[in-house]
Amino acid sequence: MVVNVKKNEWATEIYRDSALSYKIIKKLYDKKSKFQHIEIFQTQGHGNLMVLDGCFMLTEKEEFIYHEMIVHLPLFSHPAPKKVLVIGGGDGGTVREVLKHKSVKQVDFVEIDEEVYNVSKKYFKTLTDGLEKDSRVNFLFGDGIKFVAETKEKYDVILIDSTDPSDISGGLFTDEFYKNAKNILNKNGIIVAQSENPFFDANIINRLHNRLKNIFNTVRLYLAFIPTYPSGCWSFTFVSDDLTPDIIRNKKNKISGLKYYNSDVHKGALLLPEFVKEIIK
Repeated sequence: MVVNVKKNEWATEIYRDSALSYKIIKKLYDKKSKFQHIEIFQTQGHGNLMVLDGCFMLTEKEEFIYHEMIVHLPLFSHPAPKKVLVIGGGDGGTVREVLKHKSVKQVDFVEIDEEVYNVSKKYFKTLTDGLEKDSRVNFLFGDGIKFVAETKEKYDVILIDSTDPSDISGGLFTDEFYKNAKNILNKNGIIVAQSENPFFDANIINRLHNRLKNIFNTVRLYLAFIPTYPSGCWSFTFVSDDLTPDIIRNKKNKISGLKYYNSDVHKGALLLPEFVKEIIK
């Protein structure tokens, strides 16, 4: 829920018993797509802000943290990622980061709401510039759950960049979806998904983690600190039958200019506080 969005006031997301605010200059966009309510605000100090169904998704100032961490930890854990599937991530930031890996030859970008991508092209150009000119990217706008169930393709890495569980994304958190995703992994295949906030969503994390342990040999949670989201702490879940995330195997893809991810952060993100260890027992 977002309140107080008049000129020179505050856009505030009320999340359960807490709230987060950005001071805004003006609203740039307000429209309901077939799937969700999309709003874009110009903020005073954080660039443009995207809001989906009343929830803050990203700001221009801070988006690099989420996108670097959902992408680079799995892609550097894989010895030579060539084919990558991105489910969700309509803003384009996850695909942008994947393309920084020179070993990657194909990125299938499956987003249910094409309007999110179109809005990003106008208001978040640093996320989308160059994507349509890169021949490695296949734009496949549609239902990611259906795509995973029906595709004949196989992938080295699958990245699930979904919104919080809802009518349109809830199916991305089910056993059936992950079993289908496992079936389209190559040997040494990896899946990483955003997996919510350990302060507010411990039950979701616990259920997902324990469900995935019945499907994959390796299930590891890792954390990043993202000021756009409630509490500032966010989790991602790494799963694989063949690989663990604690070894950086991809030595050839040298990437400069990253602002959050590095080899130390890779290792440190996997070291969990005691309260998070308790959640995933």
